[in-house]
Order: sequence, then structure tokens, then C-alpha cells
Amino acid sequence: MAFNVENFTSVIASKGLASSNKFEVSIHFPSGSSEKDMNLMCESVSIEGKSINTTADRQYGITREVAYAAPVYNPVTLSFYCTEKLEEKKLLDAWQNLVVKTNNPTTGEVGTFDVGYYDDYTKKSKIIVTKLDTSGNSVFTFEYVEVYPKSIATIELSHGVAAGPLKVSAVFQYAYWKDTTPN
Repeated sequence: MAFNVENFTSVIASKGLASSNKFEVSIHFPSGSSEKDMNLMCESVSIEGKSINTTADRQYGITREVAYAAPVYNPVTLSFYCTEKLEEKKLLDAWQNLVVKTNNPTTGEVGTFDVGYYDDYTKKSKIIVTKLDTSGNSVFTFEYVEVYPKSIATIELSHGVAAGPLKVSAVFQYAYWKDTTPN
């Protein structure tokens, strides 16, 4: 069947096109609490996909790729605008410090790099991404479960760049995601 412009425009007219800038983010830290300001400062987030592990299976004749084991979930990257005192970076650093203790909280000196317990830094943590329509109504809700910041990007400062807002990005690892859109 050939591409039909009338059918295409009819679908767009009846269903509309999704806009990438209509979303909300709710980040729940290991304590279970959500920082409202941190959620507001989120500039961008992805709705990640997943991959199925496959292996070549050739019993006789043609080789087929067959699925095995659990799916593979790609890490999700969030980017945040920074407030003047870099509270967003401080919150991410504190969370990472639960994962691997990089300094002694009493003295501030570099510590022994003790790894925290998985449940302590992930059990109550999650990221909820809600895609909104043009009227601000929820149309799709996506939940990343057992998240933690795997890496925090460098923040570049420069006298040679025109003034603009600072941003910090973090790559979050998670156990799995689920679609939590109400029916």
C-alpha cells in the first residue's frame, strides 16, 4: 500500500502528535521522599526501551536468534538546571555517597570507599516519568524501580562561554521499568 497523505493527516487531526516537552518527573530518594524542587528543575529525561537477550540457535538448517534470560534495561539519563547553590548536584552527590562512601561525614576526609547495602540506596527509590498531553493531562506513566545515580556528569565552568544556566546530568541505573499508566 502506497503512502496516502489524506490518511496521514486524518490520523494527526483525530489523534494529534505527542509533544516531547510536556512531561513531569517525580524522583523518590532512598528515604522514600520526593524533592519537589529537584523534580521541577529536571530539564530532560528519557523513556527508555529494553533489549531481549538472544543467542544463535542452529539445530538444523537456518540459524535463528532465540530469546533467553531476562531483558536488558538501559540506564536512564536525567538532566537538571542548577540553582545558584547547586542543590541539585549536592543531592545527587549525597545519594551517591550512600552507594559508595567516599568521605568521612565527620571529618570530610576521603574514606575507605565502603560499598553500601543495595536495599539502603535503592529499595524505596524510584523515578516516575509522566507524559502529559497539550492540556496537561496524564497520558502515559513510566516508573523506573530501584534506581540510583551511577554517574554524575562534569559541570563545565568557563569565562569564554556566554552566560547561560548551569546543568548537571546523572545516569541512573535501575532494576527494571514498568508502565503504570492508569487504564
